[in-house]
Amino acid sequence: MVVKTIYIARHGYRSNWLPHGPYPLPPTGVDSDVPLAKHGVDQAKELAHYILSLGNQPEMLFSSPFYRCIQTSEPIADILELPIHLDAGLGEWYKPDREVIPTPAQLEVLKNFFPGKISDNWEPSVIPSKKGENEEDLYLRCQQFWPVFIGKLERDFPNVETVLLVTHAASKAALGMNLLGFSNWREPLDEDGNIIRSGSCSLDKYELVPPTTEDESLPFEARQWRMTMNGNTEFLSKGEEMNWDYRNAFEAGSDADMKLRREAAAAKASKSEEPAEQTMESVYVSVDLPSSNYRERSVIDRTASLQYSGLNTPNPLFKIGNKLYEGDWKKLVGTELAFPGEAALNKKSRPEDSDESSSANALPDSTQEKHETTEGDEEHAEKIYRMTDRIALSKIQPM
Repeated sequence: MVVKTIYIARHGYRSNWLPHGPYPLPPTGVDSDVPLAKHGVDQAKELAHYILSLGNQPEMLFSSPFYRCIQTSEPIADILELPIHLDAGLGEWYKPDREVIPTPAQLEVLKNFFPGKISDNWEPSVIPSKKGENEEDLYLRCQQFWPVFIGKLERDFPNVETVLLVTHAASKAALGMNLLGFSNWREPLDEDGNIIRSGSCSLDKYELVPPTTEDESLPFEARQWRMTMNGNTEFLSKGEEMNWDYRNAFEAGSDADMKLRREAAAAKASKSEEPAEQTMESVYVSVDLPSSNYRERSVIDRTASLQYSGLNTPNPLFKIGNKLYEGDWKKLVGTELAFPGEAALNKKSRPEDSDESSSANALPDSTQEKHETTEGDEEHAEKIYRMTDRIALSKIQPM
């Protein structure tokens, strides 16, 4: 028999991701080997119960040897009654320019923290470089991992068809893209540009594409896989959190990563606190221009600039072109402006269909919608503006 289903999960919410300290020291004494926050432990329990609800449950459980991944695996191991097999090939990605390249704690040390949970019956598939890895190194490590891991699994546990791997964000993405046959993790999964999502405690699922021949014992390199679950977090009470992908310039969950996230969150919060943009309303006012000759019509040049100030005063000032006027508010009765198609169409019952009749000429002080019926019985809406005020300009002042 061969492995047909592979689940890959990211560890839960880390303690150093919390917005405020104090933060616990690494239990193992290994640099950056931080434990989960309580929220991360809760996520791990939610993941465990979700896996229990699946029809195709993992028959073996593998974990990165870093503390946070074993913590995430523990509730799954308890609920499925499985031992946790540690594999350094699933370890975190640490860049070469780090001051310290963390090396996982020894097996015996980890057993003290997780008594009775960790199996002795597994050797690492590959071991990451102790000098750190660049992006290409990580991808190559995950590429080398799969044939060694699957080969040993099928040789030592021939009846196992479904496994679960608990790892880290970068490793999760690199493992998945290798499994799907991509040359690097920067290629999109599809034409829509989707990539592997890696929120905390998210879950991916890969299924073996049935071979065209009856012989299932194809070498691993000749097998094809399809992704049927990408970064699933539907089972988490708070949904997806702390998603990370290769476009982030920093190691997943590192201090630099967290600083970048907090700055982005602060900028977003600051932007949301900015006053909302005021909505503008068109106001129409009749303007009387003074004229020295009553026989001539005074008009405003359409190209002239218009400025005003003090509209809330009895005598506002207006500048039209290069002339300055003093205004005087007057009342204006019975003047309307109609704008066809400006109003939203709201059908009303016809007068004959109602016991009450209304005057078609009644207009409120601001605006009203009118509806006209044509021969084709089509209704057209127009917005009516009633102008109740006008400005009489006088007292031209030289500029």
